[in-house]
Amino acid sequence: MDEIKIVKRGKYYLTPFLEEHIDELCDSLSSESRFELRCLGYEGVREALNEIIHESESYVAKTKNGPIICISGLIFDKSSDCPQMFAMFTKDVKKSFHTMARGSTMLINFFDQTYPMLNMSILDKFSFMLDWASWLGFEPVSHIEYQGNGYVEFVRCNPMKKNVSNKSSRPVMH
Repeated sequence: MDEIKIVKRGKYYLTPFLEEHIDELCDSLSSESRFELRCLGYEGVREALNEIIHESESYVAKTKNGPIICISGLIFDKSSDCPQMFAMFTKDVKKSFHTMARGSTMLINFFDQTYPMLNMSILDKFSFMLDWASWLGFEPVSHIEYQGNGYVEFVRCNPMKKNVSNKSSRPVMH
Protein backbone atom coordinates (compact mmCIF):
# COMPACT_ATOMS: atom_id res chain seq x y z
CA MET A 1 0.00 0.00 0.00
CA ASP A 2 1.32 3.44 -0.93
CA GLU A 3 0.98 5.81 2.01
CA ILE A 4 -0.27 9.37 1.66
CA LYS A 5 2.59 11.79 2.22
CA ILE A 6 1.04 14.90 3.76
CA VAL A 7 4.37 16.62 4.36
CA LYS A 8 7.76 15.47 3.10
CA ARG A 9 11.22 16.60 4.17
CA GLY A 10 14.22 14.73 2.81
CA LYS A 11 13.58 11.02 3.15
CA TYR A 12 11.07 11.54 6.00
CA TYR A 13 7.35 12.13 5.61
CA LEU A 14 4.20 12.58 7.66
CA THR A 15 1.29 10.24 6.98
CA PRO A 16 -2.05 9.72 8.74
CA PHE A 17 -1.91 7.23 11.63
CA LEU A 18 -3.73 4.08 10.51
CA GLU A 19 -4.54 0.74 12.13
CA GLU A 20 -1.76 -0.79 9.98
CA HIS A 21 0.77 1.16 12.08
CA ILE A 22 -0.38 -0.15 15.47
CA ASP A 23 1.67 -3.38 15.53
CA GLU A 24 4.90 -1.57 14.63
CA LEU A 25 4.27 1.10 17.26
CA CYS A 26 3.48 -1.50 19.93
CA ASP A 27 6.86 -3.12 19.28
CA SER A 28 8.96 0.04 18.94
CA LEU A 29 7.58 2.69 21.31
CA SER A 30 10.24 4.14 23.62
CA SER A 31 10.32 3.26 27.31
CA GLU A 32 9.57 6.91 28.17
CA SER A 33 6.41 6.88 26.02
CA ARG A 34 5.32 3.56 27.55
CA PHE A 35 5.87 4.99 31.04
CA GLU A 36 3.78 8.06 30.24
CA LEU A 37 0.93 5.93 28.89
CA ARG A 38 0.92 3.95 32.17
CA CYS A 39 0.86 7.26 34.10
CA LEU A 40 -2.22 8.26 32.10
CA GLY A 41 -3.97 5.05 33.15
CA TYR A 42 -3.64 2.86 30.07
CA GLU A 43 -3.20 -0.86 30.62
CA GLY A 44 -1.06 -1.20 27.51
CA VAL A 45 0.19 0.48 24.36
CA ARG A 46 -2.42 -1.15 22.10
CA GLU A 47 -5.27 0.21 24.23
CA ALA A 48 -3.85 3.74 24.04
CA LEU A 49 -3.21 3.58 20.30
CA ASN A 50 -6.72 2.32 19.59
CA GLU A 51 -8.11 5.28 21.50
CA ILE A 52 -5.77 7.72 19.76
CA ILE A 53 -6.71 6.49 16.30
CA HIS A 54 -10.41 7.09 16.96
CA GLU A 55 -10.32 10.23 19.11
CA SER A 56 -7.59 12.45 17.67
CA GLU A 57 -6.08 13.88 14.54
CA SER A 58 -2.88 11.87 14.48
CA TYR A 59 0.07 11.17 12.21
CA VAL A 60 3.21 9.08 12.08
CA ALA A 61 6.58 10.28 10.84
CA LYS A 62 8.62 7.68 8.98
CA THR A 63 10.66 6.83 5.91
CA LYS A 64 9.54 4.71 2.99
CA ASN A 65 9.89 1.06 4.03
CA GLY A 66 11.61 2.34 7.16
CA PRO A 67 10.65 2.47 10.79
CA ILE A 68 8.19 4.88 12.36
CA ILE A 69 10.09 7.46 14.39
CA CYS A 70 7.17 9.27 16.00
CA ILE A 71 3.42 9.36 16.42
CA SER A 72 1.99 12.77 17.09
CA GLY A 73 -1.19 14.70 16.74
CA LEU A 74 -3.89 16.78 18.31
CA ILE A 75 -6.61 16.00 20.79
CA PHE A 76 -9.60 18.35 20.79
CA ASP A 77 -11.45 19.21 23.99
CA LYS A 78 -14.74 21.10 23.87
CA SER A 79 -13.80 23.08 26.98
CA SER A 80 -10.59 24.50 25.49
CA ASP A 81 -9.92 27.16 22.86
CA CYS A 82 -7.05 25.20 21.38
CA PRO A 83 -6.07 21.57 20.75
CA GLN A 84 -3.70 19.57 22.97
CA MET A 85 -0.65 18.35 21.05
CA PHE A 86 0.88 15.00 21.93
CA ALA A 87 3.97 13.19 20.74
CA MET A 88 5.35 9.73 21.41
CA PHE A 89 8.69 8.67 20.02
CA THR A 90 9.95 5.23 19.10
CA LYS A 91 13.29 3.71 20.05
CA ASP A 92 14.55 4.53 16.53
CA VAL A 93 14.38 8.29 17.10
CA LYS A 94 17.18 8.02 19.66
CA LYS A 95 19.61 7.09 16.89
CA SER A 96 19.63 10.62 15.48
CA PHE A 97 18.88 13.93 17.16
CA HIS A 98 18.80 15.61 13.75
CA THR A 99 16.01 13.27 12.61
CA MET A 100 13.91 14.22 15.62
CA ALA A 101 14.62 17.93 15.17
CA ARG A 102 13.75 17.96 11.47
CA GLY A 103 10.61 15.92 12.02
CA SER A 104 9.48 18.11 14.90
CA THR A 105 9.79 21.34 12.95
CA MET A 106 8.01 19.66 10.01
CA LEU A 107 5.12 18.75 12.31
CA ILE A 108 4.87 22.20 13.95
CA ASN A 109 4.97 23.92 10.55
CA PHE A 110 2.15 21.63 9.42
CA PHE A 111 0.00 22.47 12.47
CA ASP A 112 0.79 26.19 12.07
CA GLN A 113 -1.09 26.15 8.78
CA THR A 114 -4.36 25.51 10.62
CA TYR A 115 -4.15 26.30 14.34
CA PRO A 116 -3.42 29.67 15.96
CA MET A 117 -2.53 28.09 19.31
CA LEU A 118 -1.53 24.68 20.75
CA ASN A 119 -1.28 23.28 24.28
CA MET A 120 0.96 20.48 25.49
CA SER A 121 1.49 18.70 28.84
CA ILE A 122 4.79 16.95 29.57
CA LEU A 123 5.88 14.93 32.59
CA ASP A 124 8.21 17.10 34.63
CA LYS A 125 10.74 14.27 35.02
CA PHE A 126 11.46 14.20 31.26
CA SER A 127 13.87 17.15 30.98
CA PHE A 128 14.73 16.29 27.37
CA MET A 129 11.05 16.58 26.38
CA LEU A 130 10.66 19.83 28.34
CA ASP A 131 13.65 21.28 26.45
CA TRP A 132 12.20 19.97 23.17
CA ALA A 133 8.89 21.77 23.78
CA SER A 134 10.69 25.03 24.55
CA TRP A 135 12.86 24.64 21.45
CA LEU A 136 9.65 24.29 19.36
CA GLY A 137 8.35 27.60 20.71
CA PHE A 138 6.11 26.36 23.52
CA GLU A 139 6.06 28.46 26.69
CA PRO A 140 5.61 26.87 30.13
CA VAL A 141 2.53 28.35 31.79
CA SER A 142 1.85 26.15 34.82
CA HIS A 143 2.66 23.00 36.73
CA ILE A 144 -0.09 20.54 37.64
CA GLU A 145 -0.35 17.24 39.48
CA TYR A 146 -2.27 14.43 37.80
CA GLN A 147 -2.56 10.92 39.25
CA GLY A 148 0.51 11.43 41.42
CA ASN A 149 2.74 12.82 38.66
CA GLY A 150 3.83 16.36 37.91
CA TYR A 151 3.21 17.84 34.48
CA VAL A 152 4.39 21.09 32.96
CA GLU A 153 1.65 22.76 30.94
CA PHE A 154 2.84 24.55 27.79
CA VAL A 155 1.16 26.84 25.28
CA ARG A 156 2.38 27.87 21.83
CA CYS A 157 0.92 30.74 19.87
CA ASN A 158 1.42 30.49 16.14
CA PRO A 159 3.80 33.35 15.29
CA MET A 160 2.26 33.69 11.81
CA LYS A 161 -1.33 34.31 13.04
CA LYS A 162 -2.91 36.90 15.27
CA ASN A 163 -5.17 35.22 17.80
CA VAL A 164 -7.79 37.91 18.37
CA SER A 165 -10.60 35.43 18.93
CA ASN A 166 -9.05 34.02 22.09
CA LYS A 167 -11.33 35.06 24.97
CA SER A 168 -8.47 35.94 27.30
CA SER A 169 -6.92 38.23 24.64
CA ARG A 170 -10.04 40.30 24.02
CA PRO A 171 -10.17 43.85 25.38
CA VAL A 172 -12.42 44.52 28.33
CA MET A 173 -15.53 46.50 27.37
CA HIS A 174 -17.25 48.79 29.90
